[in-house]
Amino acid sequence: MKASKSSCSINCDDSNIFPKVAIVILNYNGRRCLGKLLDESIKSALNQTYPNIEVVFADNGSDDESVEYITKTYGNRVNVVILGKNYGFCLGNNLAVKHVSSNTKYLLFLNPDAVLSNDYVEKLVSLMEYNESVGIAQGMEVLQDGSRRCIGGLVSVYGQSHLVEFEASHAKPTKPKTVRVLWAVGSAMIIRKKLFDKVGGFSPEFFMYYDELDLCCRILSYGFQTVGLPGAIYTHKLGGIAHANVQASSDKINHNLLYYFNRNRWLIVIRYFPRKLLLLSFVAFLAEFMNNIYKSLACKEKSLKRYRCSLYPKIFLYLIRHIRRELYIRNSYNLQKLIVDYVIPTPLIIRLKKEDIARFMTQSGFW
Repeated sequence: MKASKSSCSINCDDSNIFPKVAIVILNYNGRRCLGKLLDESIKSALNQTYPNIEVVFADNGSDDESVEYITKTYGNRVNVVILGKNYGFCLGNNLAVKHVSSNTKYLLFLNPDAVLSNDYVEKLVSLMEYNESVGIAQGMEVLQDGSRRCIGGLVSVYGQSHLVEFEASHAKPTKPKTVRVLWAVGSAMIIRKKLFDKVGGFSPEFFMYYDELDLCCRILSYGFQTVGLPGAIYTHKLGGIAHANVQASSDKINHNLLYYFNRNRWLIVIRYFPRKLLLLSFVAFLAEFMNNIYKSLACKEKSLKRYRCSLYPKIFLYLIRHIRRELYIRNSYNLQKLIVDYVIPTPLIIRLKKEDIARFMTQSGFW
């Protein structure tokens, strides 16, 4: 599916040849937190070799004049959507999707701290047009400093998400060019819009963290795969928006990030794990609770000490309050038999290394 930018005027309306791709960029104080990187991200979306693209810039209630800047700088090349307040990653993206063109076939969710290679969309769309069993895909995420090359993720038996790092030695001539994973990183992943609508989009209760894992689990229940494509590259400043806003704001935001990160893992476990792994996860929950109490007692900072003491009881109370909803979701998707293929056996006291994950990927035939 090779196309130059000059073919846009000829082929943009031919959705059979070049199906519409909407690149959704969800922003929160990106101008202040990211500076020039925000422009690099938007320009990388606009300057794709793929000809049939629209860019939607959805603002999550920024107070740094991001909207005014983007509107003035890019004009009608970018569809600016003002959401009015910070809805988080999940609901914010769901609301943004309502503003894409009606003939959109693919949605690409792009973090404002991620920069696409110019053929990124072209390669992913070619893959998904060729293989209709692929529901979600991502390219190779390369951190700005080159310290990590990630192609997706798996989970441990305790529900912890683990990234799959890709190296040249993993590519085999006899194997396909894609890598099978459980979940795609949400910083630059593409999904079929009809499938996104069918599963109801991102789960708003996640707000942020583990949201893409939850989405990928739901599409798995419909028989679609999530894959990584090493040949499509993008760079990412890890946590650019979230970390910058935390540094500029109060401890409350930092505590909220810690809360969502820990709580949402248990939502994944309850929704999708088989009973045997549920029991193991409960044991892990108790072990983490005791470890957290120990760290709380040793902590000298009073505000952090209070928060550590309340973190796991707060998570536990949330799970109890919403257990009927979670069990309904569990029964609705019935994913327990499918997800075990993507669960890495993990001893409780041992921290997984990237070599352990690579060995599991090889043994499972995922690369």
